[in-house]
Amino acid sequence: MIGDIINLEKRHLETAENIYTILGQNNIHTKKWAVGICGESGSGKSVTAFALKKVLEEHGIRSFVIQMDDYFKLPPKTNHENRLKSFDNIGMHEVQLELIEENIKDFKKGSSSIKKPLVHYQNNSVSQEILDIDDIQVLIIEGTYILSLDEFDFSIFIDRNYKDTYENRMQRNRDEQSDFVEKVLDIEHHIIRQFKEKADIVLGKDYQIVKP
Repeated sequence: MIGDIINLEKRHLETAENIYTILGQNNIHTKKWAVGICGESGSGKSVTAFALKKVLEEHGIRSFVIQMDDYFKLPPKTNHENRLKSFDNIGMHEVQLELIEENIKDFKKGSSSIKKPLVHYQNNSVSQEILDIDDIQVLIIEGTYILSLDEFDFSIFIDRNYKDTYENRMQRNRDEQSDFVEKVLDIEHHIIRQFKEKADIVLGKDYQIVKP
């Protein structure tokens, strides 16, 4: 998503290095890998994804990060207005998950490029971009509902809920404090919790690995 600012801290990079060690034990060098990172709003999905990308590339493994937020069917402000109409409009059906799945399959088949949406938050618009993935070995995809898909070779769940991440969300400038937003996050919370058991790695509140 255009407009996101990612600030990597030492703890993020240390966790990413530990994840890389586990990936190395699973022969990450032998094929194209898709890694999914799931968690609630503000849990640290983006920083974990970009920290992992940095560590992988330091070890000579080309990688790319894709954010699920780019795949919402409606642009951000329009999507928010749609949610205001009914809480029934909140959930996995808001996202083009089937397109993410298609992009992953194309990546694994060895396609030289993939076409994906690109959200510009400030402009409340969605365009398209073509990614050159010819020499990419690891595709990292982060998002709230990502682990509903079964295409990942390795998956990470960040075990922090929306109450734990309140301060993080307020610092991002695109989240607001309101009873409505907290209700939205509570609905998402109950959807996302089901994905924890699918994860190969679970990160705790301080980004430490608590599973395995």
